[in-house]
Amino acid sequence: MCCAALALLLVPRSIARIFTPDPRVIETSALLLSVAAFFQLSDGLQTVATGALRGAGDTRTPMICHLLAYWLLGLPLGYFLCFSRGWEAAGLWVGLSVALILIGVVLSLAWRWRANSFIEGIVDFRLTIAD
Repeated sequence: MCCAALALLLVPRSIARIFTPDPRVIETSALLLSVAAFFQLSDGLQTVATGALRGAGDTRTPMICHLLAYWLLGLPLGYFLCFSRGWEAAGLWVGLSVALILIGVVLSLAWRWRANSFIEGIVDFRLTIAD
């Protein structure tokens, strides 16, 4: 994810030129690809944390986090930035990226709590057997 983010930050116009020769589209794309660079890092974090929680049998926490963060924070913030602040498409993506960052952090903390609880349970079980 870091390599993809670096590529999106360092050569956004070159990437856009692969798809179009239109200078206006290239400029708009370059801005959106810069936002996408930050999106990449957050998306990697939330994807791993979501998968880890699902693998541990917890599908509810990721569902609730995604629902709340996207619909109650990301979309309204993106709408505000896009239409009220005049950021256009970049505003929508910034709002969704903020939600994604929050999701990644919250799900990582949820995974850490779940993993620590699991480890403590193993230690307690071993101590009980040893007694």
